[in-house]
Amino acid sequence: MGLRTTIAAAAILAAFGSSAAFAQQNQAEADKTAKAATGNWKAPGGTCDAAYFKSGEPNKTVRGEGGMKVTVSNKGKTVEGTLILAGAREGQIVNPMTDKMMFLLEPQEGDKLHVMALGEPVADWGDQTLDLCPGTRK
Repeated sequence: MGLRTTIAAAAILAAFGSSAAFAQQNQAEADKTAKAATGNWKAPGGTCDAAYFKSGEPNKTVRGEGGMKVTVSNKGKTVEGTLILAGAREGQIVNPMTDKMMFLLEPQEGDKLHVMALGEPVADWGDQTLDLCPGTRK
């Protein structure tokens, strides 16, 4: 019985240790994603006065995932969403009311941001590779 208790205790400690490491890893990934998406972004041929994508304040999804408020404007329509910063849905912008994916973000080298419109109500917006507007990153 002593061996079982020792093994169980070791398993519990290992689980706690790995979950703490996982939480730190998640926070590091969330910070990286937030930094990559922070700022105002313009579409090719667009202007910074009417930015295509704007990052906002930190928030959480209805599932409790860490996120960032964002606004995306195109074709005379503006939608607000939550950019998921870490976890299985990292890089997705979801509708804060329905929790369904609208966009997928892919940070790229050289202050570029690839935005793919994939869900309603923006599915017909297509893909854009955006440029960071100067002076908008904190």
